[in-house]
Amino acid sequence: MAGTLQSASSDFLVLCLMLLLTIYSCNGFPTSLEPPKGNSLKLKSRTQRGNYVYKCSNKTWVPVFAFATLVNLTDSTNAIGNYSVSYAHTDHRFVGMWTLKNDDADSVESGSPTSIVAGIQIASMSSLHSSSIPQVLAEASFHKNEGIAYQISYIQRINTKGGILPKKLCSENSTIAVPFEAEFWFYTQDVIPPSVPAAIMVPSGRMVEGFFCTGPIIYSFDGSQWQRRSLNGKLYNVPGGDEFGSFYMKDKADNHGGQFLLQTENPNGWQLIGKISGRPTTISNDSLPWTLFTVTSSSGNVELLGPFSYFQMVATRGGIPPMPSKATKKGELWTGRFSAQLWIYT
Repeated sequence: MAGTLQSASSDFLVLCLMLLLTIYSCNGFPTSLEPPKGNSLKLKSRTQRGNYVYKCSNKTWVPVFAFATLVNLTDSTNAIGNYSVSYAHTDHRFVGMWTLKNDDADSVESGSPTSIVAGIQIASMSSLHSSSIPQVLAEASFHKNEGIAYQISYIQRINTKGGILPKKLCSENSTIAVPFEAEFWFYTQDVIPPSVPAAIMVPSGRMVEGFFCTGPIIYSFDGSQWQRRSLNGKLYNVPGGDEFGSFYMKDKADNHGGQFLLQTENPNGWQLIGKISGRPTTISNDSLPWTLFTVTSSSGNVELLGPFSYFQMVATRGGIPPMPSKATKKGELWTGRFSAQLWIYT
């Protein structure tokens, strides 16, 4: 067993430390295990020879490490990669890392036979089997190397069996390996926007670019209801991918009523200010409404792809405060997180 524990490579441990910087609070996210709209199923896999390793510390079993080989869901002879997770860090929302084999073309292009995605838990529910690790939805938080894993946005861990903490007494520093099974379903972010309600359709124009956006949102209670006070998101190509810019709510609207600023931060960067247009539409009661914005002003290198006329906030997740109660006081603040896709149109 000691050999099993020592088999984790130094590269994996370094990546685990890097992931600590990407883990964030899940406040405001709903409990569904379905990825947001705008993401499509790319790959289904299941585990082989999976084990959770526990160590006895202070007379209590604590998780140390888990590892499994991944095979194609319908072909157990087709090994496609592996799964691993270390509990050396303190935040157990880290679900783990998936190392997937690149095909020949991706291997040549990336210079690596594998690509890696890691994820953090944003929702969970009990397993369908008793005494089993929970089922979870993970959002990608880190990517390494081009290839099959590079565009992965969400990972489901479903149909879990086993892996739960041992119930027997333990002796100090002893270890035990508990077998587990699970399916991992991998999703990628679509390259076109999801279908939207008529109320937020773009009247005319061409879609030119899309981003994943996530960040904190703050509400204050005015005595009867929650009022949105601030929103401050970062733009990425995909969850856990490269950062491209920001999306936030300005303190004051411009002369044309625009209060939402969307900007990219690169040599060809641009800035858009928009106002809510049409009628924001609630798709899920626990997530921000899908919203259309009309661009009221722009600056920077907008001529390269624009000029821009509209942008949409769709495929939202989270960001809705709790229902007010008698215990809620005027002036009280609530902070949560939201995620969304932002699509820009000419």
